[in-house]
Amino acid sequence: MSKAASTAPDVAHQRISIARLHGEACIDCGAVHQRLFPAGTLRTMTERGARVWSVVTCTLHQARGGAR
Repeated sequence: MSKAASTAPDVAHQRISIARLHGEACIDCGAVHQRLFPAGTLRTMTERGARVWSVVTCTLHQARGGAR
């Protein structure tokens, strides 16, 4: 199942680093020194409403289908 075609079904219910939200680190483990692949989107809620982020995953989590 490809997460790249996702339309932000996942809502973050925990604090996530800005590097992960900006697609600079794996959304699952935070890896930055590996090849990163598009992993779809993640929706976060703010006081002004929802925000959708394009996120990435590392080689390990892409092979596992992502932890989220």
